[in-house]
Amino acid sequence: MTFKSIVCLLLIALVPIVITFNSHLAVTTEASNGGMGGSFGMDESDYQPSLADFDKDGQNDSESQNSTLQLNVPDFETSLRPMGTFNLTNHILYPEDASTHIMPGNHVVVWYASNTILTDDALLWKHNNSPVDFNYITDDERFNNPPRSDLWQNPDYYLTHGNSGDCEEFSVAFASILEAKGIPAGVIGARLVKGQYHWVVEYEFDGHIRYADINRNSVIIFEDSNPKLEKELVIVSKESITKLNS
Repeated sequence: MTFKSIVCLLLIALVPIVITFNSHLAVTTEASNGGMGGSFGMDESDYQPSLADFDKDGQNDSESQNSTLQLNVPDFETSLRPMGTFNLTNHILYPEDASTHIMPGNHVVVWYASNTILTDDALLWKHNNSPVDFNYITDDERFNNPPRSDLWQNPDYYLTHGNSGDCEEFSVAFASILEAKGIPAGVIGARLVKGQYHWVVEYEFDGHIRYADINRNSVIIFEDSNPKLEKELVIVSKESITKLNS
């Protein structure tokens, strides 16, 4: 047998070995890369997130997006309807028709009441349990020095324009939402310990009297008493205005 014949026989014998090796290599590579399906595919339930999936705070990015997802407020059409003339003979300024601005039947207020949950210390969105944002801004900043330097927005306008206003806007809107939830609420006009006048919401929830108080861009709910108040002067409910102290 010639040398050339021997070489040909050896090459023929090596062909099955090479094919077997290549097949094994392909299967191994497919499995390590997640496969294309079948027994070597990686089911989504087996997925383990990598460091690239987490943000700098260590929170899963997809979870972070879901937890901060804000519910879009419908495109309600509202207009500013300031309340009537202010009664300057009282200890704290308020319009004579202040009770009419606690409006639980308003369609915007009803939407807010339906999409929020009240807890001991916050008003939360139902869809992600994040607090509803209320933004403090003075009337002078919001409306460029309104008449008598005071203007009460109607709750539907306030709630569809960034929840932005001062203490009385927050108070009548928050009280309206509570009333829409079936929780009686009053808006208290009071003098603060530091001497300024202020408005807060008083209501009963879970067996305690609570006070919802906007403090710049945060809402604080006090239980049983509000240490910031020195003297309560007037309470505005949806039915009436009652002077508490002369």
